[in-house]
Amino acid sequence: MRLTDLLQLTADLNQQTKLFFSIDNQAYPLAQLKITSSAGLLYPGKLPMTKAKVIYLVKNLHGLSIPLYVLLNEQKFTLYGVQIMPEKNAIYLQ
Repeated sequence: MRLTDLLQLTADLNQQTKLFFSIDNQAYPLAQLKITSSAGLLYPGKLPMTKAKVIYLVKNLHGLSIPLYVLLNEQKFTLYGVQIMPEKNAIYLQ
């Protein structure tokens, strides 16, 4: 999944929607986004960041077509999709 895909898929969601990474029936709050020249790296933490924070962090970027990855326990995961849960005000990246 590319950063631009995530932004397009979540465009009509509430700005306070929280981001999680879902794997093996577990959800990890995504707390940090680091942008490199070739990728966006998402890191889990205690509190999930909101859609508004992601938009704030990337608002001045020109290369929004970079791929997104999650780094969890020193392992890099490629993202392939999202599960939007409006009743939980959450986005689960998979």
